[in-house]
Amino acid sequence: ALVQRNDGSFDRPGDVPPVTPTRDPDTSRLARRILTGQALTSVVLALLGGALFGVRTGVWVLAGGAIGTIANLYMTLAALRSVGGNAGLALRRLFTGQFVKVGLTVLLFYAAARRGDVIWPALIAGYIATVIVFWALPAMAAPKLPPRSRPRPADDSRG
Repeated sequence: ALVQRNDGSFDRPGDVPPVTPTRDPDTSRLARRILTGQALTSVVLALLGGALFGVRTGVWVLAGGAIGTIANLYMTLAALRSVGGNAGLALRRLFTGQFVKVGLTVLLFYAAARRGDVIWPALIAGYIATVIVFWALPAMAAPKLPPRSRPRPADDSRG
């Protein structure tokens, strides 16, 4: 049986409405900026850690940054792939991408731990830096809204 939508079109029960694939150049540009920011932050912190605390520390900072960047790279590639307008597939890719990202992160931390000579504060600091970049760059790129504490301009049309 066909079901009529609010807009007058018809649909079969259980059909998933189409979605528009992410083709927004701003989204892709932001994703590239995040990944580049994560990689550059990792390198800069690794150089700083190496200069201050020794080469081994710098290497572990870089390893922590690589864990965050590699996992986010996978998630970004999964999220930005075209789904052909299928909302269900888009949601599955999002959840699968997030699941694989978390699994990949755990696996890479486990691989580092198996080495036995990990400098944990350095590894975790490198990883946390990538998480901060992941959250900070989109927040800084978001449109600036006026604070709520500012009074609204008077509306002269009310009479």
